[in-house]
Amino acid sequence: MSIKQEWQRKWREALGEPTDSMPDIREDYALHFDIWNVGDDKLQECFSIFPNGDRLLKRVNEVRKTHPQSTEIDDEKLLNKLDQLNKDIETVLRDFGDGGLIELNGEKSTAKKRSVYRGGESLRREVLKNADSPTVHLDDDLCEIIEKHCGEEGYEAFFFLSEPLYQLSGCYYSVSHWIAWAMVEKEYDADPYQAAFDLYKIKAQAGWSNDEQFIYIVS
Repeated sequence: MSIKQEWQRKWREALGEPTDSMPDIREDYALHFDIWNVGDDKLQECFSIFPNGDRLLKRVNEVRKTHPQSTEIDDEKLLNKLDQLNKDIETVLRDFGDGGLIELNGEKSTAKKRSVYRGGESLRREVLKNADSPTVHLDDDLCEIIEKHCGEEGYEAFFFLSEPLYQLSGCYYSVSHWIAWAMVEKEYDADPYQAAFDLYKIKAQAGWSNDEQFIYIVS
């Protein structure tokens, strides 16, 4: 039995699901959705099995109690948050030392236009449909960053948790990755997903296209 299957069995036991015949982890929807309905003690047990599980659980609980609310905030403060996000991403990629991704991430500097968009869901879809998150290249390296500091167990934990955390976050990778970063948060001076999580809490997102970096915020 692989370590991911051992974790799967542990979680299914916490959920009261059968463990004698378990589905493929990728299709184990009880793990993806229902794990957040168990009590605090069981959830703590479920996360204690992962590298730095206490830190992961702390961020999980912060997301669980967060209810994003739109707020009055001026463009300058939003763009400052975008700058902080980019600065932290650059710091981590430089410290990790992936030259290829450092170069790709640097292409953001060629996007001279900086904008703030305010509106509803239709505008959100429009401005984000051809854009990436500023974290896109860091996302590509995240599992390897975790593996560097937490070994194979951390690498496997990242993939085991990816779908449950994605569902918990409301399908925002920047938030699920903010949780996963807890496994290595003590290894770096910057938290490259913190600014994205801060934006999430005020119903805002950062985006990047070839010629523009921007913040979209619900209004």
